[in-house]
Amino acid sequence: MTRHRWDDDDRLLEDLAAAVRATEPLAHTIAEHAEGALSWRTIDDDLLLASLTFDSSMAAADPARAEVRAESNADRVLVFTSTPLSVELEVVHSEVFGQILPPSAGEIRVETADGTTLTVVVDESGFFELPALPAGAMRLRCDTATGRVVTDWVQL
Repeated sequence: MTRHRWDDDDRLLEDLAAAVRATEPLAHTIAEHAEGALSWRTIDDDLLLASLTFDSSMAAADPARAEVRAESNADRVLVFTSTPLSVELEVVHSEVFGQILPPSAGEIRVETADGTTLTVVVDESGFFELPALPAGAMRLRCDTATGRVVTDWVQL
């Protein structure tokens, strides 16, 4: 059995410092694994992706789909579809109105590409209005009693 030289405080501190230094590679590995585990914390939301299934700005070339835009009087209509929720947006001039289907009260968090987030209340009919948004890509993280989805990134 090896006898420790810890009868001196300085020697004890030297051994402790050496022991801590010896764990640095392991600490680095643990930090990498922790970062990887944390990256999965929003995976459930990301898996419930509401995909953009209709965009009236893209439907202009398709006369059958252009009827939706003409009927709504909106500058642009977007539909995001998923299970259990769908989200419809109408852009009228610079205002954005939306509805969650099936209708349900809840909350929407607007996330922009620059990291800005805004929270919007959804009434019991599923209607909501978005405030003036900064230019650039955005997505909606919708949370209602019916379900939770995240839309594709889109630029209005």
